[in-house]
Amino acid sequence: MNGTFKVALSMPMGLQSGTINFIDDNGILNGSIHAMGSVNPFRNGKISGNTFEFTGTLKIFFNRFDYTAKGTVIGDTLKATAETKYGIMQISGTRI
Repeated sequence: MNGTFKVALSMPMGLQSGTINFIDDNGILNGSIHAMGSVNPFRNGKISGNTFEFTGTLKIFFNRFDYTAKGTVIGDTLKATAETKYGIMQISGTRI
């Protein structure tokens, strides 16, 4: 699961590009989302096989919102959704 993925994030303000960095620490997922000029770390996520789940806060400009992301990594392809108070964001990407 370790690696960096170039992703497209379907956000309330439209489609945004960025990267997600995953660090697998014996089944505990840490990392960060880099999007819209900000770096948003997350910690203590879960990995089970090729599926993952983590929670965090996205800080974009002066806004902040919490999310819970769930998805899969199959080969070099990432597919996920992130639930927020603004709805569900789709996330897709490839390992770089």
